[in-house]
Amino acid sequence: MSKFLASLVAATMLVPAAARAEGTIEVLHHWVSQSEVDALNVIRKDLESKGFQWKDSAVGGMSGANAQQALRSRLTSGDPPGAMQFLGWEGPQWAEQGVVRDLNDLAEDGGWREALPPQLLTFVTSGDAFIAAPINMHRQNWVWANKKIFDEAGIAVPKTWADLIAAGKKLKEKGITPVAMGDEPWQIGIIFDALLSDLYGPEFYRKVAIDLDPAALNSAEMVKVFDTLREVRGLVDDNFVGRDWAVATGLVINGEAAMQFMGDWAKGEFLAKGLKPNADFYCFATPAKVPTFQYVIDSFGMFTVKDETVQNAQVALAETIMDPAVQKGFNLIKGSIPARTDVSVDDFDDCAKLGFNERAEAIKAGSMLGAMTHGFAAKPEFASVFGDVAAQFFVGNMSSDDAVKMLVEGIDNAR
Repeated sequence: MSKFLASLVAATMLVPAAARAEGTIEVLHHWVSQSEVDALNVIRKDLESKGFQWKDSAVGGMSGANAQQALRSRLTSGDPPGAMQFLGWEGPQWAEQGVVRDLNDLAEDGGWREALPPQLLTFVTSGDAFIAAPINMHRQNWVWANKKIFDEAGIAVPKTWADLIAAGKKLKEKGITPVAMGDEPWQIGIIFDALLSDLYGPEFYRKVAIDLDPAALNSAEMVKVFDTLREVRGLVDDNFVGRDWAVATGLVINGEAAMQFMGDWAKGEFLAKGLKPNADFYCFATPAKVPTFQYVIDSFGMFTVKDETVQNAQVALAETIMDPAVQKGFNLIKGSIPARTDVSVDDFDDCAKLGFNERAEAIKAGSMLGAMTHGFAAKPEFASVFGDVAAQFFVGNMSSDDAVKMLVEGIDNAR
């Protein structure tokens, strides 16, 4: 806690609770599931223990898009919330509009820059200013597999996509659905993102998903990415249209499907059923010669407001979010790992420990990558083109060559 906040909190302890309630902050976010709410309550309770009040404004749906629309309306009317959950480029883009508070003093006092993976800084800073406090890190490129199905079929954790697809075909011959998923573009995008980095390495991913390099976009390698995506489609059952991701996870849990490509938010579904990693289910990264860690983070930015009591609450909230103990408690519930690299995960499950260790390896190897599907690579206007093309290809009969052509044209039109 900063010296300023420490003195502020000490002073509030001498004031009646009703007066202290003026130190209230409204937090706009999109977490509405039970596990998400339970995790958020870790932050909320710690904030309230410091004498500040939390006003909850939850707007669920569309992976945060509905909450962003609500924010636009609030800003237009001159009534911003005290804090807002950010994904991907949302924080930096709002900072460019001059409506987000600079948290640099807090960041320097708390050693945020030293505690966070350097790859995250792009999404929590704007120029020299810290504009958001990250609470967690999810890994997008996980595979969740039913251990009993794998073991009975004699399938080992695949080392390459060729191995994975061969295993899927073997399972299909046995009458088992190899891959559980839905037809939502973001579910398809998770597989597409993985293939971009797994087949040709982190540098190819960066050229395509970040640099938008014309030669890489229009390459034989991109054709192969779509070829492999088509092979994955052949491992999915015909009832995947309209299937929610959590329903797909349930199919793996219940033994109706062998595996799912999904971020580690899916792990909570397994744990909620009392299942244990490596005893009831497997968790492993999508197979690659150079393993990558495709990350997704949730952070909270503070908006510029005139009310000093809200400003004080913003300070308290930012420091609460970056508190190592809070990050530990939050992520134990959420299924992710702490955004901070200096928080112990000894009390976490085996999948979290694996992710934590592989994140450290990826940071050293330069293979920690922002997940494009969730907004951590190309800017939104370009990421949407990738998502649209991959989704149309997956659910239709488009050739790989035509998909590459559509992708190149779409990116060119968006430039």
